[in-house]
Amino acid sequence: MAGKLKNCPMCGKLFADFGAHVCQDCYEKMRKMESDVVNYVRDNPNSKIPEIVEATGADEKMIKRMIREGRFVQVGVPLSYPCKKCGAPITQGDLCQKCMTEMRESLQKETAKITAAKQAARDRSGGMHSMQHETRTKRK
Repeated sequence: MAGKLKNCPMCGKLFADFGAHVCQDCYEKMRKMESDVVNYVRDNPNSKIPEIVEATGADEKMIKRMIREGRFVQVGVPLSYPCKKCGAPITQGDLCQKCMTEMRESLQKETAKITAAKQAARDRSGGMHSMQHETRTKRK
């Protein structure tokens, strides 16, 4: 299967995208930078993101993506960053466990309300059809 032709968002070069979303040269540079970041963090486990950026030259977005993906937990260094909702420190994903639980419960409550409203509407309309049917049958 042929990749889709695109311009590399990093260097602008035309390339066939097979899923990396950047050209092969930039992909290799990115992998090298990620390796440098992992090595730096392994050697300096209490580093904060700004320190890592300064020491490695890596982009802060890349480091945050690597943290969300659990890349540092895999090497035994649990770096944290703030939960997108409450700001609590987390080591993976976008939300802390508390916010995920609250969101799940809220979603379940809303789903139950919608389901109950649909059932009530069905009951009302079903009840009318039954009464109309009974009225027609009594007239005959």
